[in-house]
Amino acid sequence: MKYITFPWAQLGAALRSLSLSGSDGNAAAWILFLLIGALPMAAAAILYLRHRSCKADLLLAALSLMLYVSIWFYTNPSYMDVSLSPLPMGEFSGYPLGAVLYGLLLTWILLRCTTRYEKAEYRKLMSGFRFLLYAYILVLAAGTLLQGGAQFVASCQALGENNSGASDLELNISTFFLILQAVIRLLPKMAELILLIMGSGFLRSFERAAFSQDTLTRLERLRTASGRLLALILISNAGIGILQLIFARFLLSSSHIIVFPLTEILVVLGIRMLSLLYLESKRLKEDNDMFI
Repeated sequence: MKYITFPWAQLGAALRSLSLSGSDGNAAAWILFLLIGALPMAAAAILYLRHRSCKADLLLAALSLMLYVSIWFYTNPSYMDVSLSPLPMGEFSGYPLGAVLYGLLLTWILLRCTTRYEKAEYRKLMSGFRFLLYAYILVLAAGTLLQGGAQFVASCQALGENNSGASDLELNISTFFLILQAVIRLLPKMAELILLIMGSGFLRSFERAAFSQDTLTRLERLRTASGRLLALILISNAGIGILQLIFARFLLSSSHIIVFPLTEILVVLGIRMLSLLYLESKRLKEDNDMFI
């Protein structure tokens, strides 16, 4: 969670050290404080002078004000518990400030992107969408692996600590099932990643030649893969439940979950709808070409 306060907490600590170094350092700290807080307003002024401003830039005033407030609190951390929380929160007291700062910054960026692409031409819109899709794929892959790995390590540690008197056979079988459970928990996200990667390939081909054979082939592969991955998720969850019943007498830890993958079902149905719309558009184009 400490990443939420980066680099604001470090900046506040640096300004505090500079301020405590003497009268000259204190004056320099105040000048830096005023300059850093004014950066969002300076960005708004530059955008306005270049005739690239929009209504979303009004958020820069709020961001500038929030930056002044946050840096002041990070420079004077003893006031955080007094002013921001009814109870002492220690190192956690700075988290809300960082969260609000990043929330304002992200909101401004997304609103500007939305405004920019409102009247964008087709190819520019497609390239922007594919860029966001690639970014989402990277974030989803990293988050899935980190979260899944942390859960698996924690489960293995708990298994060893809580069952010190168990036999090697029980520990080995239980560890094997922990691995299976970790893999099955990752399956929905991994399926989503696979479909997103295949979908980005379809979009790239669609951008080059919307109704080419390559584009049609990619869409057919995407539709087939979506159905198979959904079936794999459902069957694997049912299968591990059966296996846990079979090996129940050897298991030191078990987990039975009834899975209803609504998100994955909606994705599969969405891909099926996309394929039907695409095929209908392709048929209409071919009919029009015949008349010409």
